[in-house]
Amino acid sequence: MAAESATDTRRALETRLIEKAWRDPEFRKRVVSDPKGVLEKQLGRKLPEQLKIYVHEEDGNTLHFTVPPSPANVAELSDEELEKIAGGTELILLGMGALVSAVTAAATVTVGSRAW
Repeated sequence: MAAESATDTRRALETRLIEKAWRDPEFRKRVVSDPKGVLEKQLGRKLPEQLKIYVHEEDGNTLHFTVPPSPANVAELSDEELEKIAGGTELILLGMGALVSAVTAAATVTVGSRAW
């Protein structure tokens, strides 16, 4: 449960930062040039020195995906487990400039108003 609340908190913070960056061009510049400093200011505390933060700006011709670290308890799925989930899935990613929705392997990926 703690991991879920940490994820929710991270997503909420990302959403707030993205929305503010959309509305305030000066804030957007600061987020891009000093993401760690901006995040520390938003959180009201220092972050670990070894923590690295990268900000990637998307546009209509760029799409960024983030692959998070694998959870510690990941095990290979059995054939039976794979059969249960083989019906397809929906994945929603929120980037700095676009909302991407990919539905099943044959779906169209849309970034902003452009579809691939």
